Amino acid sequence: MSKIRVLIQQPILPPYRLAVFTALSKNPELDVTFAYGDSLKGRPLESITNPPGLKVITFPNVAFGEGPKILAQPKIFSIIRDVKPDVALFALNPRNITTLIAVKYLRKKGVPIVFWGHGIRPSGRIRNFYEKQTKWADATILYYPQGKEELVSLGVPEEKLFVAWNSIETEEIAELAQTYKPSRKNIVCVGRLIPPKKVPLLMDAFEYATANLGLDARLIIIGDGPEKSLVEEKYKASKVQDRIELLGAMWNQKDLAPYFNDSFISVSAGQVGLNAIHCMAYGVPMLCADDEPHSPEIMALKEGENARFFKANSVEDFAQKIVDMKNSPEELTRFSENAFRYTHQTFSAKKMADNIAAALLYAFESRQKK
Repeated sequence: MSKIRVLIQQPILPPYRLAVFTALSKNPELDVTFAYGDSLKGRPLESITNPPGLKVITFPNVAFGEGPKILAQPKIFSIIRDVKPDVALFALNPRNITTLIAVKYLRKKGVPIVFWGHGIRPSGRIRNFYEKQTKWADATILYYPQGKEELVSLGVPEEKLFVAWNSIETEEIAELAQTYKPSRKNIVCVGRLIPPKKVPLLMDAFEYATANLGLDARLIIIGDGPEKSLVEEKYKASKVQDRIELLGAMWNQKDLAPYFNDSFISVSAGQVGLNAIHCMAYGVPMLCADDEPHSPEIMALKEGENARFFKANSVEDFAQKIVDMKNSPEELTRFSENAFRYTHQTFSAKKMADNIAAALLYAFESRQKK
């Protein structure tokens, strides 16, 4: 039996997605082509070029406007004609005008459509877009179960909805992670240097903790982005500069592992995303804000089980929680064990790829029956 030709459209191919797409490309039933755009100017994430082992087609992204940009990918139509997909997967994003046109074009040709996104958004007009698109799509992939439940409540058939928890290469991390010791003195922060991550707030809280609460620790900040210059300025002005390291962007797990393995907690001053899964895969507990526009990965963090939360935007509470956690070695050990066990039971690049493949196969097979 010949493989099913799959076209997967993405805005870019970020480094954290490589492990999942590599696993998906190895599925024996699928012949997957990844079509994605180049890096967007002013955005912190860069698109991978020439990823090994993947069948890819790249093209220019055309962006309009400020902030959340309107995106166009006009080359996708020639790619569709060349690949001749049996099923196509598109990011569920109303800001990509090419997607809105391309899915209608493929629909007329009888090609099943799979959407992939977070699910329902809160605002009215965009909320209606998500509801309508997922109702007519052949399948939809969501990042978390609650997104599926909400769409089912709105009348989307449950059998058309699939959950693929956002994940990274936890299989590799399991081999790199070292036995957790609460006597570690480092605090690690891994993420993009963008306003929602509030890294300057973290630096203020760390300085407050060391100056006012006697914290004996080092802060390791790993990441790059638009706020790099601001973070560097705060670093130069900091009274505890000798305890802070700014290491820039880092994606290779073998490079990252020593920093996680030397840290007693991972921290996020603002929005939490995939960094929650990342630190817990190493068995490192997390401390983050209680009220931010977090991504779905926040649901993996459980207060009193594998994480603690501080009052959002409060330097004093953030600093106090850091010190409290450092002074609770038994709790940290329990958090570490819970985090490692839960993450490796629930998240992996292979599991995520398998659930994406299940949605693709369902969409293809259900259309064949019509």
